[in-house]
Amino acid sequence: MIVLPVGAGIALAGPAWVHLPLVATWWTGYLAFYATGLWLRSRRRPRYLPPVRVYGTATAALGLALLVLAPHLAWWALPFAPLVAVTLWSSAHRRDRSLLNGAVTVLAAGLTAAVAYDAGTSGHGGLWSTGWLAAGATTALPGASPDGSLTGWAWAWLVTALLTAYFLGTILYVKTNIRERGNRAYLLASVGFHLLGAAGTAALAAAGTLTAAHAGVWVALAARTVAVPVLAARRGRPVRPMALGLGEVVLSVLVTLTLLLG
Repeated sequence: MIVLPVGAGIALAGPAWVHLPLVATWWTGYLAFYATGLWLRSRRRPRYLPPVRVYGTATAALGLALLVLAPHLAWWALPFAPLVAVTLWSSAHRRDRSLLNGAVTVLAAGLTAAVAYDAGTSGHGGLWSTGWLAAGATTALPGASPDGSLTGWAWAWLVTALLTAYFLGTILYVKTNIRERGNRAYLLASVGFHLLGAAGTAALAAAGTLTAAHAGVWVALAARTVAVPVLAARRGRPVRPMALGLGEVVLSVLVTLTLLLG
């Protein structure tokens, strides 16, 4: 989750030197966020504070270097700030395993695809040079859907949305197999979410906007939300977390590749 979205954004825009401090800031920031969450969950015990200071200082230094190279990226603090605030609040109240916390963490990770694209295209493409209004671009931007109907930021946002949707779906899927195993409501939510994703991507594939391969991956995602919990229930024992994790590594790579190589 901390690799594929930002990697997809880099691939869409084309690698640039600015991506090095961007990735360093993102990964170090994630470590700072994790360390801070652990400190908050421990009720601010002093022994958990040193990693917060180390990673926090490193993130601040790298972030400053990034803003010197790409000052237009500063605006991204606006959507990220409330997401970080919610997840830190969740940690402080020991709700770090809640759906809300999982969702905002995924949203933040998913947005890095758009941030990396913005960095790689030097802020071209629309309102405040952020690409929100793709029609504002004066030069052609990289990236296009298989049929060419979506280009530049329009395609980058769809890729961002689909990657984010995949990782949001994994929250429900993993919970139905571990913490919420046997919870019918979670199972139905997981299956329903993935069926909507499969239907949506199938419609876009039929229109030529996405590849049939990507839609096929979503069909597989929907199928595993039913098959894995049902098979585990019949065997009378849960699926091992390691097996779930390895399966999601493969599927996440397939989701990404079928978007980028269409």
